[in-house]
Amino acid sequence: MKITRILAYRVELPLHETTYKWSGGKSVTVFDSTVVRVETDTGLVGHGEVCPLGPFYLPAYADGVRAGLRELGPHLLGEDPRQLAKLNRIMDAALKGHPYVKSGIDIACWDILGQATGMPVCELLGGLGATRSRAHCQGRA
Repeated sequence: MKITRILAYRVELPLHETTYKWSGGKSVTVFDSTVVRVETDTGLVGHGEVCPLGPFYLPAYADGVRAGLRELGPHLLGEDPRQLAKLNRIMDAALKGHPYVKSGIDIACWDILGQATGMPVCELLGGLGATRSRAHCQGRA
């Protein structure tokens, strides 16, 4: 299985509470989120998301995710999305730091691994009884 395409979609998420406020009168009404789609030559597709806390928290964060994905994408094409440790080494070699950029790809590849194995991602991460994760496992990954 090989990665054939990585796409990033900017999505504005309106807040249920209508506004998120910081000190100094700063506020936002939507979060600038990035949905990452990793496509494979077998037809499996994985999705991940990176959603910052608004432009006053880290101004370059949302745009930085998409810029970082443009940098990382070419290095990952042709790689096996199920080889998570190898993908992380490739991403670290191509882009120092910036774990928030890499997280969307990592999540999407875990999604693909879950589909490929027929297992929920929470089971791949150790299952319901795992002490290192508090994620709940419901249904398919």
